[in-house]
Amino acid sequence: MAQGRLVGVGYLVVGNAPADNVAMPGNMFVPIDILKPVLGDLLTRGRSSAQARPWLGLYSQEIQGRLFVARVPPGGPAYAAGMRPGDLVLGITGQPVHSLPDYYRKLWSLGHAGVEVPLLVVRGDAPAQLTIKSIDRYDWFRLKPDY
Repeated sequence: MAQGRLVGVGYLVVGNAPADNVAMPGNMFVPIDILKPVLGDLLTRGRSSAQARPWLGLYSQEIQGRLFVARVPPGGPAYAAGMRPGDLVLGITGQPVHSLPDYYRKLWSLGHAGVEVPLLVVRGDAPAQLTIKSIDRYDWFRLKPDY
């Protein structure tokens, strides 16, 4: 850093930068070595040319090692499958979920956008098994360019 070299690019504002239970905004950075392989695509296409990862249309928050659903946009895949804010995600494909990074690793390991994702959730005190057909988030945001 003292040499003035770029080490990362700001990507996402987060509400709990110092720790899970500390409400202090910060910024998540992507290390520059992760950016280099996709920089050409980002400059020409606005996104990576790799196949899209699965996106469920739910926004979650990790609280003390548990994954709570914070928002579910109406009309998205998770909403259509019955997911609602306040639901607790316990697992994906029968495997427990222990953190937000763990959730994304397990979700993305299932394949590309379009894969069906079986989730074990709890609403109130009742467990439920939901299957959500994932999509490409660019389709949801209507940002997919015609190439």
